[in-house]
Formats: sequence, C-alpha cells, structure tokens
Amino acid sequence: MKRITIPALVAIMLLLCQSLSFAAVSQFTGTWKNTDPNTAGVTKLSITGNGNSLKMRAWGKCHPQDCDWGEVNAYAYAPGVSSNIDQNAQAVSALFSTSFSQTLVIVRPNSRSTIRADIYTRFTDNSGRSNYTASYTFNRQLIVGPIGPIGPIRPMPSVEEDCISFNPSTVTVKNLDGRWTIVDGNHLMFNFGPNRTEALQALRIIKHYRMNSSCFVGRPDPSFQYLLVNGRAPQGNMPGEDCVSFNPNSIEVRNIGGSWKIVDGSHWVFDFGSKEDEARKAFAIIKKHGFTRSCFVGRPDPSFQYLKK
Repeated sequence: MKRITIPALVAIMLLLCQSLSFAAVSQFTGTWKNTDPNTAGVTKLSITGNGNSLKMRAWGKCHPQDCDWGEVNAYAYAPGVSSNIDQNAQAVSALFSTSFSQTLVIVRPNSRSTIRADIYTRFTDNSGRSNYTASYTFNRQLIVGPIGPIGPIRPMPSVEEDCISFNPSTVTVKNLDGRWTIVDGNHLMFNFGPNRTEALQALRIIKHYRMNSSCFVGRPDPSFQYLLVNGRAPQGNMPGEDCVSFNPNSIEVRNIGGSWKIVDGSHWVFDFGSKEDEARKAFAIIKKHGFTRSCFVGRPDPSFQYLKK
C-alpha cells in the first residue's frame, strides 16, 4: 500500500472540520449497506477492531456479484491530540490501492444507525482519466443468528441491584483540588473535573427529581449507571434536558462486531464491549424499572448520565 498523499490528508482535515459531533469508535464498527440499492459505486463496508487497530473492507458494484476490494488498515481520528479516541472518534479513513488507482474512503457518523462515506479516487496509470469523488450513505446491518425453537416463556428472574443511598436535600457541589464534585457530606458522588456548569446542571437534575440512590452495574469500573427515586425510576420532565428515547419492550442484547450492546431495532442504546454478563444484567434492570429515556449532561462527551421513564 502506498503512502497517503498530501491532497488526501487535506481532504481528511476538511471533513473533520465539517463534522459537528463526535462518536465512539463503536459507532463506526459493523457491517454497512448502501442506502441506494441501485448504486453504481460502493455497495457495502465492513469496519472491525478498536480505536488503535481498525480494519476496513469494501465492496464495489460489479456483475454478476459485487467486487471485493479486500481488507486494509483503517485509522480513527479524534478532535484533539489528547482526546480518548475510542470514546470521541470523529472520522475513520482507509486507503485502497490497485495497480491503476488509489481510493481514499473517509467515514463519518450520519445518525445513530447510518454513516456517510466520502470517496476520493485517484488514477495512477497515466490514463488521462479524471480523478473523482463521490458520497454515499450506509445503513447498519444487524447480524442476527439463526433462530431456534422457542421454548416456554419464563418470568424474568429478580435482579440484585448495587445501589448507594444519599440525601437529595443535602447534596451540593464543591471544588475539591480543582475538580468540581457533587458530594453528600463526606461522600464523593460525581466528579466533573473542571466543568462547574455541568456539575451545577447535574445537581439541579438530582434535586428536581429527588433522586436518592446511585446504582451501578460492574463496579469498580461500571459499564452502566443509573439513579432511582425511592427504588423507582425517575418520572416527569425538566426544561433543557437532553434525552434520547427508546422502547423497553423492544430492546435486545446483541453481539455486534464483537461488542455486546443493548439495541432498540437498528439503534444502539448502550455499549458494554466484551462484558456480556453486564449487558444482560443492565437489560434486566431496564426491564424491571421500565426506563424509556437515556439522558445526558455535557454531550458529546457527557459528564453525567441518568435514565428515567
């Protein structure tokens, strides 16, 4: 494979500057199908791996079947040199080479279940053909295993929850060694680093709903956190909330690209990486409490998350 040229690097930088939101690398991984079934260009993409070791495979329109371009190294791009690339990837690129051309593919998130791929093809055979560019939108393809016989439906077992109680009337925000923190007496609850505004917004949310339990799945490094009000899901609304809705009756636990996720149709709701047990426990907790909305403070890299009905 040849080195990426200066024009290709310029193209990558222009696309990064245009992007308005960040995404986890898991937003890119998976199998993707062109939304246009009649496209004459790239029909399918497959992206696998993690932020430091990605692979991309592409297929182009051919007859009688699509042409496999093969698998090449791919590279994720974060918004800054110190950013966590797995959590804040903004684009993924890969370069496909043949004996007569180079094709640069730059992928960016388009929605929760779609991506946009910008394609730059440069001819290297002195044929006189014009280099060209194209853009395509792709839908995520969920991989569903074979369905076996359905046995008798059993009630979901009770879930043992890991919760810490606190008093919403006495919680406050304090600056501890330069880190804005929500505390309840000597109990350090939530750390917001330098983000005082986000800490105060989270405090307002806790007090508004009178949340009094902070709960976890997978401590000491929890993959899932939520808050309760007297053992139940928070309910109602608060002005200025940033929430995403999902249907607790249609969510499923799926393994997508080697990562265990809770999905609602084609939408990813929560990502647990390799932790299948924690994904299934979180699934049972969502069902138990009937959560319907996942809410955030400080996206695209939220400092505080909560669920409610």
